[in-house]
Amino acid sequence: MSFAIIAVLVGATACGSNGSGTAQPTRTITKTPPTVTATTSEPSTPSQSVPSGSASQTQYLSDLDPLKSTQGVDTSIVEINGEGFARSVTLIVNAAGPVNSAEYNLGRHWDRFSATAGLRDDSPTGGKLTFEVSVDGKQEYSETIPLGKSQEIDLDVSDALRLKLTVTYSGQDDGSSYYGSWGNAHLQS
Repeated sequence: MSFAIIAVLVGATACGSNGSGTAQPTRTITKTPPTVTATTSEPSTPSQSVPSGSASQTQYLSDLDPLKSTQGVDTSIVEINGEGFARSVTLIVNAAGPVNSAEYNLGRHWDRFSATAGLRDDSPTGGKLTFEVSVDGKQEYSETIPLGKSQEIDLDVSDALRLKLTVTYSGQDDGSSYYGSWGNAHLQS
């Protein structure tokens, strides 16, 4: 019989009784789940090919892969006319491959193209090459430059889609390769 009384008292306490026979008020606690807001964003565009904002941006061609190249591109450190250039594009030509070009996508995002053009100082003595720059298929620059000379280039490429650099062999020593370099070739916005 004592088990039955204990069970009744435990049951009454669990149901809100204070043991004196009066029921205690019950509280209901409601938890509201946190609000989650889903957002979506567009994939980011690589910063190397698209400038953003109004701040001036610089992009070296040595950091970009050309869309196409006839004989490949060398992006090593060079010396042109005794001056060193850490970020350059070099196109190698010879009698077997007299023309070498590289084409880059500008995506209509850049305003200027600048470089120092000339033969790399370790090219054979007496060499000269023709350097050309075309923008969207239109030749904007052409100059024949001998070894030991250089030419500063600064061209407007506003709203341009393609930039093409070309070096042409002039037929000197048939057994040698010549290195037409574009020292610190870069784009600016």
